[in-house]
Order: sequence, then structure tokens, then C-alpha cells
Amino acid sequence: MQLTPAQRNFRLGVLNGVLNNFAETVMDPTLVLVAFLSNLTSSPILLGLVGPLRDGGWAIPQIWVSGYLQNQSKKIRLYQQTSYVRIGAWFLLFISINFVQDAHWLLITFFLAYGIAALASGLSGLSFLEVVGKTIPPTRRAEFFALRLGLGGLVGVGGSVLVRFLLDNQSPLKFPANFGVISTIYLVAGSASLLMFNTIHEERPSTILPKASLSAQLKRIPGILREDPNFRHFLSLQSMLTVAGSATPFFAVYVQQQLGGPKAMIGVYLTVYTATNLAMNLLFGKMSPKWGNRRIMLIAALAGLIMSSFVLLMVIFGSMIGLSGTQASYWLVPVFFLSGIRVTGIGVSGNSLLLDLAPVAKRSLYLGFSNSFTGAILLSTALSGLVIAIFGFPTLLVITLLAHGLATFSVLKMGEAIGGRENEVYPAIMEDNKE
Repeated sequence: MQLTPAQRNFRLGVLNGVLNNFAETVMDPTLVLVAFLSNLTSSPILLGLVGPLRDGGWAIPQIWVSGYLQNQSKKIRLYQQTSYVRIGAWFLLFISINFVQDAHWLLITFFLAYGIAALASGLSGLSFLEVVGKTIPPTRRAEFFALRLGLGGLVGVGGSVLVRFLLDNQSPLKFPANFGVISTIYLVAGSASLLMFNTIHEERPSTILPKASLSAQLKRIPGILREDPNFRHFLSLQSMLTVAGSATPFFAVYVQQQLGGPKAMIGVYLTVYTATNLAMNLLFGKMSPKWGNRRIMLIAALAGLIMSSFVLLMVIFGSMIGLSGTQASYWLVPVFFLSGIRVTGIGVSGNSLLLDLAPVAKRSLYLGFSNSFTGAILLSTALSGLVIAIFGFPTLLVITLLAHGLATFSVLKMGEAIGGRENEVYPAIMEDNKE
């Protein structure tokens, strides 16, 4: 049976997400890349730069490019153009890791290539969301993101096994050959994912807006925030959820370092988190048309609120009741179950909800400002370690608990948005997307 353009777009988008998830797992910045750089430098500044460089590079440029993109009839063209820049940067990374011997020059070429790829991903990120908004009907967006994340997570498990084999002390490949193989896999899988999305069919819209400078776009934001309470509440929701996630990396570290919990429990946490993630992707993806994206975000916020409360109770009362390291480790098992629900809910419904509430004519501005604003908040969470060093871990937990509470309040204040105005602008696409 021949696929309709809408069906083909949906499947290409899902496959793009699966391959991208696999590539990102193989070249995970917080584990794999930091392990690679630790062979070249002991500088905590350079080691700590990888994650913020990727996340900030994706988020910050989006408000800047929004004024240009809103004038383009085919939003995918910017994605296509930047895809070749990203592939070129990944190829430079591949060449550097496999053929540059000098540690000093390898560091320079690594950060040059990684920085270029990060900025190019930021320029293409807004284009990607615009194309999704135009080609995936509102009622299937959560399912779309759920399939990308769920199937990508399954493939990512295989990628993590492969990485563990390549980086194991008993591996036949030693540094830098083991990382050379990883960079090769990343180049092939990442390039395939971009080239696949490049072939998505996008209709021309009936109207486009003129180009606008960054300052002109920013001047429009106060008026939008005054006139659109849903968008205002969404920004508060995303910001608070970003802040609230800053303590999660320290949960297991605290139990191990302060209470003497066994490090082997990390495998248990990872299993619980991964299994929950996969199960919730399937559930949320199927139920989103009935529940709505706002309700799924509410579930995510409430899961985070309970999660933070669990950990804070353990920290405050653990010493009073004589909680052992082993007992504290098992206490964290439901915590990572709740973390899986939280992260999956945000991943499935965050962008879907934003696309629902953004008017089509202003979508570039809505998406660009939201992602850049949230990206700036994300960069600020790098100070979480400083908060622990000065005020202690319980203080950070209180901050994240309050943030989850404010996120819950924000989503409750938000009205249900279903993207109903889109069929007025793209009637042909909406009709085709009914499949």
C-alpha cells in the first residue's frame, strides 16, 4: 500500500529520532565525551564545558534565527542547510579523534568541531520544530515524540552495551582507537538521521511574515506575554521543571558518599529508569489524544514533586532513624521510577504542548523565545554544585521541591490547548494527515 505524504513524514520523523537517539547515546556528552577528554586533560573547566556547550548551543540561537525563519515559506530549507554543516563538523571530529596524535591539537580540534556542531544544531532546532508543527497533526504529536523517544531508547540500550564493550578495560581496542570507533558510529548514524529528515515533504503556507531583527523579535515578547496567559504559564512551567531537575544527578552520589551506599546499585537505578521510560513512552503516546498534553505535563510535575519529597525526607530523617547505606540505596529505587515518569512526560508532551498553544503566524517567535529562554535557565543550573558546596545538599533539594511545586501550579493555571487554528492555515495538510 502506498503511503500518503503525511504517513511518510510521520515515519521519517520517527526514524530520524531513533537514529539520533542512538547516536547521542553512543557519544553521550556526560559519560563518553568526558571520559574521552579525561585522557587529554584534567581541567575541570574543560571537562565541565561539554554538556553546557551542547545544550546551550542548541537552545540559545533559536530566538535569533526566529526572525529569519518566519519569512521562509519552506522551513525545512534551514534544517537542510545546517545539516551539511553538522555533518561536516562531525567529520572533522571523526578525523581528529582517529588521526590527530598531539593531545593539545586534539583538544583544540575537538572543541572547534563540537562547538560548530552545537551551534548548527541550534539553528536547525527551530526549523525542526516548525516542520513538525506543519506536518504532524496536533492529535498525533505526543505519539510522534513518544515513538521517537521510546524506540530510540530501545536502540540506545544496544548502543550503551556497545560503548561499555569498547571502553571496558578488557576491550581489544585501547585509547584512542576505541573512541575512534565510537566517533565513526556517531558520524554514520547521526548523518543518516539528518539526511532522512531532509526528505520530509513540507507544503508552502498561505501566508508568511516579513523578516525581523533580533531586537524587533524581543520587543514583541512583552506584548505576547501580556496577551497570552497560556504561553506565560508554559514558560514558567518549563523554567521550573528545568531548575527542578538540577538535583537529580546528585541523588546516587549523596547516598554513596555520605551514607556508604553500594555503587553497584547504579545499575539497578539505570534499569528502573530505562524500563519506566520505555513503558511511559508507550502509555503517554497512546493516551495523549484522550488526556491532552497539559494533563501529561501535570503528571510529570506531580511525579517530580513526589520524587523531591522522597529524597528530602531521606536526607532529613535518615540519620535520625539510623538509615544504613544499603537501606538508603533501596529508598532511591522508587525515586528513579518517579524520575522516569517525570522525564518521559516532559519529553513526550513538552514540545507538543508548545506547538499546540503557539499561533501558526507567530510560531517561530514562540518556539525560538521559549527554547532560548529555557536554555538560559538550563545553563544557570550549572551552579547547582556551587549551591551544594556552600549551603549543602538539603538546600538544593528544597529549591527543587519548590520548583516542582511552582511547575505544578503553572500547569494547573494553563488552559487546554489543542492547536485548533492550524487547519485554517494548512487545510490541505490537515486533511492529508487524517490518514
